[in-house]
Amino acid sequence: MTGPIAILSLRVSGQSLAIAQTEVIEVLPVPRLATVPEAPEMVTGAFRLGAETVLVIRLATLLGLTAQPEGDALYHHLLLLPARDGAARLALLVDRVTNLHRIEPTLLPAGHSFNDCVTGDVQIDGAVVPLLAVARLLTAKDLAFAEAFALRAEARGV
Repeated sequence: MTGPIAILSLRVSGQSLAIAQTEVIEVLPVPRLATVPEAPEMVTGAFRLGAETVLVIRLATLLGLTAQPEGDALYHHLLLLPARDGAARLALLVDRVTNLHRIEPTLLPAGHSFNDCVTGDVQIDGAVVPLLAVARLLTAKDLAFAEAFALRAEARGV
């Protein structure tokens, strides 16, 4: 066991999910997004945050969830991810960040999920909720696509 950690609980296409707070820089409201031409399905759009272009990726699409998003899009959230050296700035689009908890996760063995993107489970309001590892959600191919589209968006001055 690792001891209690700060966990963000999320709703994504009818599913309850969790992410360690340390993997997210900030929770933001969804601004007006510019379309990124020829973007893969996972890319919802892009926006400017100061001098940076942030590429928005729909978490439901990454996870293969097909249910409609919950609630009014006006209340959806972006999870701004830490900048990676020389890489595109990314944000994950979720239906809602519902709460911040301090919980001890039950860790899962390696190989339990695709690319080990589920690292454990947490108990939230009596339900077992998967704990996602943000760094493992995107494959190398996804990151290459995201990087190429972010560079084009940057060049266009999105």
